[in-house]
Amino acid sequence: MTPANVSTGINFAQDIATDKIPSCVHLKNAALKFLRELETEPEGYTFSRKHAAKALAFIQHLKHTKGHTAGNQFYLEPWQAFIIINLFGWVDQDGLRRFTKAYIAVPRKNGKSTLAAAVMLYFLCADGEPAAECYTAATKMEQAKIIWEEAYRMAQDSPIISDEIKYANSDRIKYLKYERSELKPLVSEDKTLDGLNPHAVALDEYHAHRNDNLFNVLLTGMGARRQPMMFTVTTAGFDRNSPALKYQRYCEKVLNGQVEDPNTFAAIWTIDQADDWADPSVWQKANPNWGVSVFPKKLHQDFREAQEMAHKEVEFKTKYLNIWTDSAVTWIPDAKWMAGAEPLPTDEELSQYPCYGGLDLGSTSDFNAFVRVWQGPEKIYVKPMFWLPEETIENRRDATGTQIRQWVQDGLIIPTPGNVTDYRYIVKHIMETINSAPIQSIAFDRWNATQPVAELMDSGVKMAPFGQGYGSMSAPTKEVERMAKKGAIIHGGNAVLRWMMGNVLLTKDPANNVKVDKAKSGDKVDGVVAMVMAIGEMMDAQLQDKEADFVVF
Repeated sequence: MTPANVSTGINFAQDIATDKIPSCVHLKNAALKFLRELETEPEGYTFSRKHAAKALAFIQHLKHTKGHTAGNQFYLEPWQAFIIINLFGWVDQDGLRRFTKAYIAVPRKNGKSTLAAAVMLYFLCADGEPAAECYTAATKMEQAKIIWEEAYRMAQDSPIISDEIKYANSDRIKYLKYERSELKPLVSEDKTLDGLNPHAVALDEYHAHRNDNLFNVLLTGMGARRQPMMFTVTTAGFDRNSPALKYQRYCEKVLNGQVEDPNTFAAIWTIDQADDWADPSVWQKANPNWGVSVFPKKLHQDFREAQEMAHKEVEFKTKYLNIWTDSAVTWIPDAKWMAGAEPLPTDEELSQYPCYGGLDLGSTSDFNAFVRVWQGPEKIYVKPMFWLPEETIENRRDATGTQIRQWVQDGLIIPTPGNVTDYRYIVKHIMETINSAPIQSIAFDRWNATQPVAELMDSGVKMAPFGQGYGSMSAPTKEVERMAKKGAIIHGGNAVLRWMMGNVLLTKDPANNVKVDKAKSGDKVDGVVAMVMAIGEMMDAQLQDKEADFVVF
């Protein structure tokens, strides 16, 4: 392998832009943005090959320190060269760096800690910054020391800087050419945070941060520096309320042009929203070190486990594909759920079985769901209907909002006129549906249902209030899980219901009863709740029939 140069990074961007290398939309946006700016430089900045080459040369004189590559030169992969030439190549008229914040999101085993360690040594030893306070920061010291210890080993093995480095107090790397220049690990509980004046920070595993206190203290402390750098590296996590995901959403907008921020660089590796995580052909998109330190054979082995164990599915998605999930445990693995994606029979064909419904009405601007279920000899057949106000559909501007608008076009979500839910519109649709396909009864959540339930009852529909506590919800929730894992819930692959299944977070009581937790689930789950209620109503009816068989006259 030969050392990477500036052209290596540029060629990588071109290969991403032309789809020669598979990538997600966020990385493609980063490549396209870089290539556009090469042609028409942003105001106040120019791309300096000299500055970029200097950083590349310094980093590649370092050596790997672990595994089978230990002792080998740290020659950058093309994706790493792309990051480096961006961070160090763009400068202003005084030669100071353009980017002061970098966000790198990449799955585990892609060498992010090694890259971060090398970058921090550059900031410490080659950036020309007197009294360069450099930090590796995380929520726990064990995590903060991962990058620091890698930098420590790299510095010891360096023929250029090893004689200029001093190690103090077992947690400081001091650069002797500049007084008070040092690299040390730092955690959020450190009592000296407010007095810091950081030149560069490697903020590791941002997904684990419950709040932005550490990020903000370090960032505001950089105000007196000429060209500081907040170098944030992370994998995805389990909390959609995480400050890391909120920051990633911001970075995505910077990359696609929605937000103008000339001083933030971002490179995000994951799969696209429309991709099937279980399709091996998309895995390379998320893993830039594919075949280098991330090996297809290992991913296939872990994928087989993920298909069988819920917690393994979530781990596979977050740690190997960089997908943000909503909980550390998936209720029903997607592969199991999609085993029921076979085409649904028509209502007429299903009319030989009794039909039950579940109605979950949201707030005036939210999802509303009506789900019908039929109990066949061995399978449960499920047909959902969804409604959203038109204004809610248009106002949701995140990635899911784009998908929701597509589902509207596909006829999977019915828009209701205006900015609030028109329950009369929903009642009309339900009546049209059940008049052509009779239903035994509809279970409903009492909350927010007074008007539409009254209208349905006035039209002769049997309505059954269904409690939302563990006592009512546990048995049908467990039945959904039991049948789904057998591939016996047939839903036709409805995309909205599939999305909602992926959002579910279950909660348990001390007696091991379970229910869907709407408040804690990552996004909307109304269709799942309506399905559980419909199956619960069906189970109650079956129980009553059995009890009637044993009545003695």
